[in-house]
Amino acid sequence: MRSLIIYILMFLFGLTGFAQDSLNNVLTYEEYMRIVKTHHPVARQANILVESSGAYLNKAQGAFDPTLSGSANQKYFKDQQYYSMLNGQLKIPTWFGVSFHGGYDLNNGIYLNPERNLPDDGLWYAGINVSLGKGLIIDERRAQYKKAKIYQEASIQEQILLLNDLQLNASIAYWEWFKASTKVVIYEEAVDNAQERFENVKQSAILGDKPFIDTLEAYIQLQNRLIKLLDAELEKMNTQSYMEIFLWQDGFVPVEIDSSISCPGLNNISYRTIVPQLALRVDSLKTYHPEILNTQYKIDQKKVDLQLSQNNLLPELNFKYNALTYSDDGNLMDNYSVNNYNWGAQVKIPLFLRKERGDLRINKLKLESLEYDLAFKTEQLEYKIESALNGWSNSYQKILINERVVNNYYLLLESEKVLFDIGESSLFMVNSREKAYISSRIELVEYLIENKKSELKAYYALGIISKNNLW
Repeated sequence: MRSLIIYILMFLFGLTGFAQDSLNNVLTYEEYMRIVKTHHPVARQANILVESSGAYLNKAQGAFDPTLSGSANQKYFKDQQYYSMLNGQLKIPTWFGVSFHGGYDLNNGIYLNPERNLPDDGLWYAGINVSLGKGLIIDERRAQYKKAKIYQEASIQEQILLLNDLQLNASIAYWEWFKASTKVVIYEEAVDNAQERFENVKQSAILGDKPFIDTLEAYIQLQNRLIKLLDAELEKMNTQSYMEIFLWQDGFVPVEIDSSISCPGLNNISYRTIVPQLALRVDSLKTYHPEILNTQYKIDQKKVDLQLSQNNLLPELNFKYNALTYSDDGNLMDNYSVNNYNWGAQVKIPLFLRKERGDLRINKLKLESLEYDLAFKTEQLEYKIESALNGWSNSYQKILINERVVNNYYLLLESEKVLFDIGESSLFMVNSREKAYISSRIELVEYLIENKKSELKAYYALGIISKNNLW
């Protein structure tokens, strides 16, 4: 069943804090984000990303694994063994373009190629392969290993970027739901007040203390409040549906919020201004921002490709040397001599190097493009950070002012009620004062949520939202 009430989450998720407040039918921001972090598919994908990078590095390391190989070739025809060639070899590659190897050959047969003739007990060998030209400084396997190590570091930044996006979007969804839910509470209170005033005015009109026209005005005000309440309830339902996108069980089962669950009261929500230390982080942007680091890692990977393409311009010059020995009495060293060896060399020089020069040019252009991208992103992020910090500071100032506005409107409303009760004011003035008071309360809620969202956007612009507030 897709629809699961939030009460059950304390059993499904094992979150103690969540269980305690769920009994009070209150879903706090901290509990909500804890569920998102633990169970959202994107959060789990972010963890897989880092694990995958480890697998890629392990794969690249495999290029330097020792290999054990063997071969057997025999021919029999008309009851004769033409030849039998057996070989076993151990090869050990190293980081520096040198590989060591050792093995054993056993060949015999009546039609064996003379160059393959060996002692009756076979021939042992040990030697090295060296690339003296292309592949001396770097080769494909070393390049892949370097890039895999860089990718492992880059995957951590990719993980942070994914979690940053997830927390920002999930947080905004929560605070929009909180704003809509709080508006419902405000309009429910307004409807109750309008209903009570309508009943009082109607009773006063019946007793002759108030004109009957006031009952019509009071009723119209009640109807207006009911319409506002319906709009607020619709907004709450829509924001709740969107917030449920971020609620999952084990990354596979979407969870719906029960209608009895509410948000914390407005008095339980704090607001903050800029943390001074955050402004100082702009100067060290390149050293920590995941988007900058991620681009820098791409540059580092492209530098490896550039180094490889530069090395590929060199001619291939491979050298091989094997020391040879055999055993006729079980002791290999007794038969060893520096005069027993074989060696070989291979040279390959492309005449035009068009492929190699093309690769080099492509990698240079890609590297140049990434460096331009890094410069642009740095400037762009500095603007986004400054803009986000300004928005955060601005929202804080608006709250401070609006709190006083709400208090002043409340005093005006209460004074107008007293005047109305003693016949010194009209219902129109009371309704006007109340409308202004309600509007100021709604504005205060919006400024509070704007402050929360501005704070989140500032941390997001700085690239550290997932390192703060529960992550």
